[in-house]
Amino acid sequence: MKWTACVAAVTLTAASLSAGAAPAGKNLAERSPDVLAPAQLKRKTTEKAALPLVLSPTLLAAAPTADDVGDADSFGRNVTYLGLAQSLGITLAPDCTGSDPTVERCIVQAAAPAMTSFNESDLATMNLPAKATKSLMCFALTPFIDISWNNGTGAPQTARFNASAVITIDNDVLADPALVDPGTGLPLGGSVTLALSTWRHIQSMQPGDFENESSTQSRNCIAGIISKRSLVDNYGLTDAQATQFFKRPMTLHFGARGSVAMSDFTSYFYGIRLYGD
Repeated sequence: MKWTACVAAVTLTAASLSAGAAPAGKNLAERSPDVLAPAQLKRKTTEKAALPLVLSPTLLAAAPTADDVGDADSFGRNVTYLGLAQSLGITLAPDCTGSDPTVERCIVQAAAPAMTSFNESDLATMNLPAKATKSLMCFALTPFIDISWNNGTGAPQTARFNASAVITIDNDVLADPALVDPGTGLPLGGSVTLALSTWRHIQSMQPGDFENESSTQSRNCIAGIISKRSLVDNYGLTDAQATQFFKRPMTLHFGARGSVAMSDFTSYFYGIRLYGD
């Protein structure tokens, strides 16, 4: 059996299966402030004049633009570590008897081959003081995944797993009723919610196939969980509002959502460290 895994990071340990080819899956692009949309990647078509070999004081003093460095707001600033959080674990099992909700969120999974979905909030929280960072909130995120695949249905099946870290940021600047969520068209209401993909896996399973699989990956910041630029470009804040956003205290709520099929047991949690400028 061949398997296909779409990962968002650099380290992967997995046990492969043997048999027929896995079904082709679409490469789903993530929609979050961390991944720039195509429109944000456009650059001015006017070719810039070549810089002289010896730069004048005027050129040296000029601040770089987003066209120059991608993120002009944080350019040249020192990194400030903001803290870390680790989510409660999510367990999907045939029976949750005896599970402690202060230690894990246990979900009774549907019988194979049906899909079981999960969407859990407040698995961890973090409170940041005012002015904790100036224009950017970056991250390093590591999910830990354990799955016991099992096809006892007597027929070929397709096993699937996907999971994302879901982060909600509360900030009173976002309470302005004129600010609208671009995904729902509704007022932001004081918070924004985004999802960072961690792992998507699809494989075919023949009758009687069984395998244990563990996956640990690390994903690091590109454009960030939130930034001054994304607040303006994605959420419609003015430059002044985006500046005030980073001067206010914030609360972050960490959750997770996803789904799994053809698993006897699944365990998922993640750790995240935040840093800014």
